[in-house]
Amino acid sequence: MKKESNANLALNAMHRASKKAIEKAANLDLKIPVWKEGKIIFVNAKEKLKELSYS
Repeated sequence: MKKESNANLALNAMHRASKKAIEKAANLDLKIPVWKEGKIIFVNAKEKLKELSYS
């Protein structure tokens, strides 16, 4: 069994938490803040969820 470092485990946990938050925002039809091109913009959570499912 391969051991993962604590940093990788924490990073994976943050990714799972962010996906869960985006799913909740999409269910409530909200926009979420995203850092893009040096500034914060608000995008539709449903669109962001689609992007995550493709990658």
